[in-house]
Amino acid sequence: MISKILSNWKVVLLSFLGATTFWFFSALGKEYNYRIEHPIAFVYDSDSLIAVKPLPEFVEIDVTGGGWDLFRESFWFVDPVIFELDNPAAIRYLTRPTILPIVSDQLDEYRINFLFTDTLYINIDRKVSKLVKLKIDSANISMDGDHRIITPISLFPDTAVIFGPTSFIDTLGREFFIRPEEESIDKNYDRFVKLGLPEAFDIYSNPPTVNVKFEVDRFDRLEISTTIEMQNFPSDSSVYVSDPNVTVRFVVQQELTEDYFSEDFKVVVDYDLINRADSLAPAIVVFHPENVLEVEVIPDSLAVTYAR
Repeated sequence: MISKILSNWKVVLLSFLGATTFWFFSALGKEYNYRIEHPIAFVYDSDSLIAVKPLPEFVEIDVTGGGWDLFRESFWFVDPVIFELDNPAAIRYLTRPTILPIVSDQLDEYRINFLFTDTLYINIDRKVSKLVKLKIDSANISMDGDHRIITPISLFPDTAVIFGPTSFIDTLGREFFIRPEEESIDKNYDRFVKLGLPEAFDIYSNPPTVNVKFEVDRFDRLEISTTIEMQNFPSDSSVYVSDPNVTVRFVVQQELTEDYFSEDFKVVVDYDLINRADSLAPAIVVFHPENVLEVEVIPDSLAVTYAR
């Protein structure tokens, strides 16, 4: 009994599959109107030209065609329509009157009813090159807070040829600044660095990287107290600095750190520089040891007192 039921189900299933297959192939043999997006491709001299923006990838059209063709179209099992561009650098777009005959000629398996794509925008530029002098801006190198560059920065090679579209190359000057990508550098540096060119539109350089070298050392932040010297003040002491004591802050290379004394720094307040509005005068460091950097005076202005 069970075997008879299974046998009947097999017959029903086979009949259903047969009917479905017949209907499917019969349907594909008919003609239909259909709106499709057909792939396109542009042919041009890619050795001397660059697409500055992505080129269009399809055209949208209403067609009448056989079911088999439309079935293949649905899965993009089709060849793209080819647009051959003779002078693409001078063309910025193709309009419907230009597009339609090309599409109709290459899609001869269809009857083209309507072309929905009105315009294909094209931005192709000439590929050119420029020789630039490579520079590095030490102020933009990311250093660890307590470290500084202590030697001249070496770049090898110090020139490069940059290739790209005219619209980009024309923006370049004779010098091109590069920057190491590493953050918080705290040791001697010897690496190959990319030029940092835009990663698009076939922009590249020869060489692609540059060897950057420099030495680094730790710097200590120190401070010392000292007394300012007054310059050009009246000799009768009718004008004087009420608190002549200041703190000098500075940084020094750890390797060169030594004992510092107040007499190693000379800070002056000049009577001629007093701001009459608030009776403050700037405290100026006029002398300090050669190996100290980033010298500042706290406070940087001092109050001047006028005797009654």
